[in-house]
Amino acid sequence: MELRVFDKTVQPLGAIDELASLLWHTKYFDVGTCRLLVDDVTKTDRRALLNVNKMATISDIVAPTREYLRASGADELTVESGCVIAVGGAGIFKTAETKLTAANLDTGAAFAVGSDYYVYICDSRVDAQDEKYIISLNSTYPSGWNASNSRKIGGFHYGRCRKVDSNLQPLNGSSVIFGTGWESAVSNGIVPRSVWTLGHRPKCSPEGMVYLGGGTWVDIYLNSDDGAKGLKSEYGCAPMTGTESMNWYNFVERLAKSGKRLPNYAEFCAYAFGSPAGLDNANTNAWSATSNTGRGVTGSVVNAVSSVGVVDAVGRVWEWLDELITRAEHATNADYHASVAWGWDKKSPLNTGEKSYDVGNIYQYYAYSLAALIAGGSWYDGANCGARAVNCNNYPWNVNTNIGARGACDLVRTLQAQSSTEYWQGLRKG
Repeated sequence: MELRVFDKTVQPLGAIDELASLLWHTKYFDVGTCRLLVDDVTKTDRRALLNVNKMATISDIVAPTREYLRASGADELTVESGCVIAVGGAGIFKTAETKLTAANLDTGAAFAVGSDYYVYICDSRVDAQDEKYIISLNSTYPSGWNASNSRKIGGFHYGRCRKVDSNLQPLNGSSVIFGTGWESAVSNGIVPRSVWTLGHRPKCSPEGMVYLGGGTWVDIYLNSDDGAKGLKSEYGCAPMTGTESMNWYNFVERLAKSGKRLPNYAEFCAYAFGSPAGLDNANTNAWSATSNTGRGVTGSVVNAVSSVGVVDAVGRVWEWLDELITRAEHATNADYHASVAWGWDKKSPLNTGEKSYDVGNIYQYYAYSLAALIAGGSWYDGANCGARAVNCNNYPWNVNTNIGARGACDLVRTLQAQSSTEYWQGLRKG
């Protein structure tokens, strides 16, 4: 028998094959379990070398599942049992299954639509008292607590939720798939796929995002300016477009600043699924009426939500996608390209948009050969707006007032929230 040692990235550091050389003592009951010893303040008991002070400094949460928080109702969150969580410098708690509601808010009595909430486990430092769960709008620590006696363990977005079955198929009020009136089967609540934990979250900041599946998170809302040269997913904001001099390149740059990327067409179709199509004469199901004169603000149309909880995937503004094509036909613009032939443009079109500086030139067959896909439809496209709507006619340097963007990000890959059983089984297989 040997003890294998790994770093935080699961890279092997070595192995200990002489168990007698170990200074700590373990006792196994079942696969993946061990005895936790009490703190010996005298530091004379060899079994207590692994003490609560040391354990309280760990960064990982040991849990039976990465998704140890889940939406269990429109206004209810459930903490899974069996999670071992360190808080501050001394407290270690093992969770029991616990229901959290608005009663757990640090301030206020109800959740607000369009808000991001954080879930904390708090330690009163009274030995006889159990852990306390607090839900807060504060991203640092809840009101009445501090960084030393609280720990953020996850969060969620409270917003619009479409009624769906277990396969994400939209339902009407009578639970019929795409049944009459399914478009309006929308209610306010904890967006189920927005619930994140320290082990189940995007690599970027998780606020205003939902888990699409396949290791991808996407922004709930069309992106607006975060005030720091990045982008944010926020309810009730005007989405950034060419109105702010943004083109495809600028969105790529700003999303990178925020730790995100543009989605591709396949991802768009997945997160837009379940969004009702636009209408020519009304904004009932999407911001799409042909009489509209502007983009409006995110989330203003109640029915404009997809099966996974993405808002305004249809209508409002087109969304730039991370896919470029060469157009079959070529526009004629002698000012930029002298003839129908491969060559450098006479003057570079690439330095348009939010930033104007030398960024090189484009070698193409004729003017505007390169195009970037956009999807969803804009505020005046009416019934042409939809969950698979796509436009293949826009070159990436185009600065257009009706084209915006939405960020995507990969799932974080860490050992956080890995169950002890999974960990030891992995060692045995290795």
